[in-house]
Amino acid sequence: MRLAAIPLLAAIIAAVEIRHSPDFFRLISFVLVFLIAADLASLARGALRDALLIVASLLFGLCVIEATAATLEDRQVIVSTNGWNVRRPVIGWGPQHAGRFHSEKTDPKTGAIIYSAEYTIDSNLLRQTRSTDAGSTIAFFGDSVTFGVGVNDPDTLPQRFADVLDSKERVINLAFTGYGPQHFLREMETGIFDAEIGPHPRLFVFVTSPWHAERTSCKASWVVNAPRYELDNGKVAFRGACYEGASLRLREFLWNTAAYRVVFDPYRRKASHDDIETYIRILLAAVDLAKEKYGVPTLIPFLRSPDAYLRGTGFTNEAIMERLKQGGASVIDVSLLKEEAAGAEISIPGDGHPTPLANRMRAAMLKSYIEQNMAGVLYSQLN
Repeated sequence: MRLAAIPLLAAIIAAVEIRHSPDFFRLISFVLVFLIAADLASLARGALRDALLIVASLLFGLCVIEATAATLEDRQVIVSTNGWNVRRPVIGWGPQHAGRFHSEKTDPKTGAIIYSAEYTIDSNLLRQTRSTDAGSTIAFFGDSVTFGVGVNDPDTLPQRFADVLDSKERVINLAFTGYGPQHFLREMETGIFDAEIGPHPRLFVFVTSPWHAERTSCKASWVVNAPRYELDNGKVAFRGACYEGASLRLREFLWNTAAYRVVFDPYRRKASHDDIETYIRILLAAVDLAKEKYGVPTLIPFLRSPDAYLRGTGFTNEAIMERLKQGGASVIDVSLLKEEAAGAEISIPGDGHPTPLANRMRAAMLKSYIEQNMAGVLYSQLN
């Protein structure tokens, strides 16, 4: 019976690994591998038995570490409508189809709702933004901050911007959760959104922060299918997806291990000088391409990162903004630090994404900046 248990345990391991289910399936796999090793040790004799006992002891320790990490890990509980986020070519992921998607995030410790929002995805697979259909386009590229995770359709940054312009400008939202500067660049290189942008756009907007360097360096956990760029003789070169082949399988294995996520990943994700440099170069390549291919300027609303994030990189928030300005981008600091210090709730408590208030304030800042510094961009400036 002990011998017969081995293939049965192996089959269970294969099943949970393939299905990635139930929760904490990697812990289950480790426990079952330990049981196989212990079973084999009980059947062996002599030096082989001693070796297997050592292996079983090490595996038992690994089980304890994995169980501890799984218990201590601060896990997010986000439930979204099926089809909300699927694998897509070129950009890596995005909505599967048009429709209305519900997303709800709860506190795993208390069960309290952190946010509950409805996302409307239009026929072009973009977040719905209500504005005029006439005229040239102002296109917002970016990540979940611009997409509007945690807020309803009327409260996204692109929608608030369209509203402060009295819907006299055509505004579209090309952002999606998890995207980074590499998406901005790749989307323009491939022309994947050219039909939605139209023939004569007037302005591209890309909200960014230094922590985007985790995405451009392929260190963020969710960017396995994202476009990957490297510096080749000082120039930005496309190199396929962040992870492919054996590296993809290894990355997926590691990320499904709680001990790796809790103990090792925080150190692996720490930004280096080269990470920040590559992040800046990718953004500047996007700014150049926007001008060369589309004939439009790029406005970069900048969100400061904590000083601790950039410590040891040789960069500061000010230095990054200056590099972007020197590279041809228009840059505006929209961190709202003073407003937050005065009591304004600019981030969703327990989440960190912008509140409707923050999006409204930033939309007004963008309008004011464009009117004062970017002549000829807004319709009102042309008439």
